[in-house]
Parts: sequence; structure tokens; C-alpha cells
Amino acid sequence: MTIFIPDSHKDLFEKPVYAALTTIMPDGQPQSTVVWTDYDGQYVRVNVARGRQKLKNMERNPKVSVLLIDPQDAFRWIEVRGTVEEITEQGGAEHIEALSRKYLGRGYYGDFTPAERRQQETRLVVKIRPTRVVVFPARR
Repeated sequence: MTIFIPDSHKDLFEKPVYAALTTIMPDGQPQSTVVWTDYDGQYVRVNVARGRQKLKNMERNPKVSVLLIDPQDAFRWIEVRGTVEEITEQGGAEHIEALSRKYLGRGYYGDFTPAERRQQETRLVVKIRPTRVVVFPARR
């Protein structure tokens, strides 16, 4: 069964709303990280650099949660629980550039971080299939 983001809260993925990505550490403890995110109509997507702890956690245990809180109304939020279905280098650099333009209004490499960093890191797109979506308020 495919679970979608409800129209009432899609705007939180369209606007530059920071998300908390929660993964599970090797000892079973949760680990949350603030990330940039988007939604492509099927997957919630985040972008990570190879070698980061959150990536290692997702490779070991694909169950994650993403929480976005409306910056204009803290009592309006969406939590997406899901399973990481794909981690790919394909489009990784382009995805971080698009997210940077969405969140910062400027490019990632050369504007936000030094241009040479592009050659020093590998960016990956993480595709998360929603398995449960919780929104508040339930109706707008």
C-alpha cells in the first residue's frame, strides 16, 4: 500500500522547513539530525555525504522518522515514519544544489561551501518510502 503526504501538509515539504531525521544508532539509541528535505510525490528525500553517522545508521537499519514543524505555527507538524528504499549517488550533487537553493536561495558548492568540497565528498540521495504519516492538526 502506498502512503502519500496529505495535501494539508505538503507545503511543509515545499517551503524551506528544516526537518529532524531520526535514525537508530548501533546500540539502539535514536539519533536525530537537522536536515534539508523534499518530497517527490512518492518518496521523502534527504541528502547526505558519504561517511556520516546518519548514513551508516540508515544502511544498517532502514527504519527512520522525519519530523517537520511549521515555523509559523509550532502546533502544525507532520511526522513521516518510513523505510529507506534507496541510497544512490545518482543525482546526489544536483539534489544538494536544489535543496541549497530552496533553503538558502543560493548554490551549495561555491556559495555555501567551498567549490573544491565537491571533489572531496560524495553526496547521496536517500529515498524514504512513507509507512505511516501523522499530522497535526488532523484537519485544517
